[in-house]
Amino acid sequence: MDKPDKPVTILHFLNQFFGGIGGEDQADTPPQFRAGPVGPGVVLAKHLGDRATVGDQASITGTLICGDNYFIEHQEEAVARLLELAGDCPADVLVAGPAFNSGRYGTACGALALAWQRDGRPAVTAMNVNNPGVELYQGELYILETGATAASMSDALGKLADFAIKLARGTEIGPAS
Repeated sequence: MDKPDKPVTILHFLNQFFGGIGGEDQADTPPQFRAGPVGPGVVLAKHLGDRATVGDQASITGTLICGDNYFIEHQEEAVARLLELAGDCPADVLVAGPAFNSGRYGTACGALALAWQRDGRPAVTAMNVNNPGVELYQGELYILETGATAASMSDALGKLADFAIKLARGTEIGPAS
């Protein structure tokens, strides 16, 4: 059932690297929230604006960030805290990633998206077919295919924007192809 008149709000999940905190030296960063788009979310927001119909609105209301190591080493606690942080941020859909071929990040994206979905809200993530997160979460949530590296970022974010709007609108999702 389409909901064309309702503005689309998106919550974005990133790891510490894409969240602008740092590389491996910051992989133990605990969950945090930032209002609006961060890092690749700025480009995702542009894609959302490009896809919005006349009179339509689509925006990223907030960004959740968690370090890769922290998430993997404290998965249950990290998911609970991220969902708690998300509680104050109105969002129709969660966009996790894209994680490309980063295994820890893909696992985090899949676990958080699945928890969000189990709470009755739509979620989507994106990663390379070789990411271990695909094997862990395929068949349980929407995983869009990306290239192996961030070189395919713009394409991945465009696909995520399109799909997130469809999920938020309640548009029927066809076959994976």
